Amino acid sequence: MTLHAIEITLTRSVDTVELRAAQQESCLPLAAADDRRRLVVLVSAKNEGRAMRKIWKRLEDALPIDVLCSLFPGPDGKYVMSIPMSGETHERIRAGASAEGKTPEEYLREAIAQALARDRSARRAQLECSLNGLLRSYSLQEIVGAAAQQIES
Repeated sequence: MTLHAIEITLTRSVDTVELRAAQQESCLPLAAADDRRRLVVLVSAKNEGRAMRKIWKRLEDALPIDVLCSLFPGPDGKYVMSIPMSGETHERIRAGASAEGKTPEEYLREAIAQALARDRSARRAQLECSLNGLLRSYSLQEIVGAAAQQIES
C-alpha cells in the first residue's frame, strides 16, 4: 500500500473540537490550514481513487467536505479530484458527454478548464480596469512606489 496525500476543501471553517472529533472518529491524521477550511490527510491505499473513497467513507458525515484533491500530480502530471454530485447532476454530465462523444471525465475536465480560463480572463480584465483607474488618478511612479512598499512590508 502507498501513502497518498489528499487535500480536503471544506464548505466552511471548522473549529478545533470538530476537527479533533473527526480525526478520532475516522482514525485519519488530519492537518489543518490556518483558515481551517482546508485540510491535508495521508491515506494508505492501493491508488488515489481508493484513497479518496476511504476519505469519503470515513469523513463524509463528520466534516462539511466540498472537494477532495490529490496534493501532488500523478505520473501523467494531472491531479485527481473527487467532487460530490447529486444523481441529477451526474446524469446531466453523462448526457452532455454522450452528446459530445466524450467520457464523463473528459467532458467534466474540459468544462472545468473552460471555467478556469473564463475566471482568469475575468480577473485579468478586472485588474486592467483597476490599473486604468489608478493611472487616471496617480502617476506611474506613485503606483510603483506604493506597490514596492506593500511588497516590502
